[in-house]
Amino acid sequence: MKRILLFAAFLLMMSCHGQNKPIGELPLDLENFDFATRISMLFPEKNKSKTYENAYELKGDELGSIMFQKDTTYVFSEGRRPLGYEYRQINWSSDASLAVFRQYSFQKVNIATTTDGAIKVINAVAHEITSEENNKLLKLLSLKYGTPKKLKGSWKENLEIFEWIKKDRIIRFVTVYDNEKGTLKIEIEPAKRSIAEGKKNPHLESYLFIINSALKNEVFGKLNTGDFVYLNNE
Repeated sequence: MKRILLFAAFLLMMSCHGQNKPIGELPLDLENFDFATRISMLFPEKNKSKTYENAYELKGDELGSIMFQKDTTYVFSEGRRPLGYEYRQINWSSDASLAVFRQYSFQKVNIATTTDGAIKVINAVAHEITSEENNKLLKLLSLKYGTPKKLKGSWKENLEIFEWIKKDRIIRFVTVYDNEKGTLKIEIEPAKRSIAEGKKNPHLESYLFIINSALKNEVFGKLNTGDFVYLNNE
């Protein structure tokens, strides 16, 4: 079976009672995610990389090897004050399902926490999604949460953000066109023991953000790296 792995080029240099399995062992239930879940449950010590510092590695027959980098978030306007941590997924597999919203699957997950491990926001990315699939997901979110507020991303032309505000969470949904100019695609065929460069495939990507309302002041305008850039409308 052919497996496709995607790498960002610059990086080459649940239930309502809480998630009770690490990422990679059980897809995150984005619809019912409990913010009482601790980051140590999602990224246990056993998944710490033995090769790379401040990294977690998921391994398995279906996942292959997926890496997460843990970095500190700083507020530079306040003398480089640590604000929390970001767990950013740096490679992903088209075969993996790390998060779900009902029948919709997401291959990539990024999480930001406070310095003491409370989860502030979860970001899930659906890669190579069709326009039809994207519109169906947006419709499903609207049926679940109501009519969204539309926001414009002033930092990127034609960026439209759909937002729903609920008591314990804020949901933001963004669709982005990716021409894959900054992506290296690798096709691996284990049976043939072959590795080859994959063909570029311009496509849509859907970004879903589930934000902890209690910690929103540590989220909006504070996270500006990786996929979190699509969270902000300014």
